[in-house]
Amino acid sequence: MVSCDVETPIKNNFVVEAFLFQGEKVDDIKIKETRLWNSEDTEDVYIEDASVILYGNGDEFDLEYSVSDESYTYKDNIDIVSGKTYGIEVVVDGRTATAQTIVPTKPLGLRMSANKIIVPPLKISRALPDILANLFENARTDVRWDNPNNENHYLTIKYVGEEEDPIFSDEIPGAVGDFFSNFSLQSEPNQGESYNVICMSLKNYGKYKVSLYKINDEYMNLFDSEVQDGTELNEPPSNIINAFGIFSAFASDTTSFEIVRK
Repeated sequence: MVSCDVETPIKNNFVVEAFLFQGEKVDDIKIKETRLWNSEDTEDVYIEDASVILYGNGDEFDLEYSVSDESYTYKDNIDIVSGKTYGIEVVVDGRTATAQTIVPTKPLGLRMSANKIIVPPLKISRALPDILANLFENARTDVRWDNPNNENHYLTIKYVGEEEDPIFSDEIPGAVGDFFSNFSLQSEPNQGESYNVICMSLKNYGKYKVSLYKINDEYMNLFDSEVQDGTELNEPPSNIINAFGIFSAFASDTTSFEIVRK
């Protein structure tokens, strides 16, 4: 993949971290100052005065910086369509960076093995350890989808209840609740067709939204790199010409499930 020109000092370069989501608002385009991989400064410094133009469907869109999101956005909706190619142009201090990406097709056949999972109210008792062990093994549901071409996906699980409704009440020792709520709510990219949700790893009773994302090659190359993971974009690999970073696109589908008391 093409990275930036290597003769430019890193301090004169910048990082583009830009992601498009099929069917969603354009609000995840960040421009950052570069830093050396061994820098002791771990704070991202966002560039607020870049010129950022998004190209797609024969149109061009001038994006504006949102202080609250620390991202470049567009005031109206932009149609991000599966199968279409989009381009980006970023100018910082006279230096122009460009990139293109293709939006993947939507995931196929997203469904849940069970839409309601019962977790009875938990109370301090001698039986609690056995109850927790049983729930850990059995209070589960599978997210399933079709993947005939072995394409890469990842998923997220987000609580969408109107208010907090904790599974672990205040009377449950903190260490117990912390242990069972420590699991990741975002999977790693993979070519599988299912994901097992451990409901005891979730915090609240109520409804959860499952979003399944199909990802394209440039994001997968970034994730697979031995240099870095998808959250640190100051080193290659990169599909940005004349800067560092990544411009990629995702297509998604959503479903949901609930954790209930009975």
